[in-house]
Amino acid sequence: MHVLQDYLHALGIQDIAIVHNEISMQSNWINQYDNWTTAKAAKQLLRLFHSNANKLLSKDSYDFLLQTLKDTQTGQKSIRGQLPTETIIAHKTGHSGKNNTGLTGALNDIGIVYMPDGSYFYLSVFVSNSMESTEESQVIIAEIASLAYDYFRAK
Repeated sequence: MHVLQDYLHALGIQDIAIVHNEISMQSNWINQYDNWTTAKAAKQLLRLFHSNANKLLSKDSYDFLLQTLKDTQTGQKSIRGQLPTETIIAHKTGHSGKNNTGLTGALNDIGIVYMPDGSYFYLSVFVSNSMESTEESQVIIAEIASLAYDYFRAK
């Protein structure tokens, strides 16, 4: 895991730690907290990917990953939740699930939102340590996405 973290740090994305894989996080709830990033770092990673700076990915790999993000079916009620249905979004969701007390460690959605005029913006929304239902957390993300969409549409 440190190899990936070191690689991202070398690319200039500092506010990120990748310590545990999915199996390790699922086996011990507290492990997920060792893996972290900030909304700003997530946006930096999206921008780096989207621009394909320094040709980090071949054209085929880039096209495949971008299409995979656009085809994402999870999180339909998160970033996509309150946006016009024709809006193209390339996004990646994350969800820790709930522990035995009902606490959600993380419910996240980060993505590239394409505007009708061809412009786009990057959005990273993290809901963490929440006692809200999954549905309510998705509404929170959807409302933030809607506000951002309206802001960029008005520009």
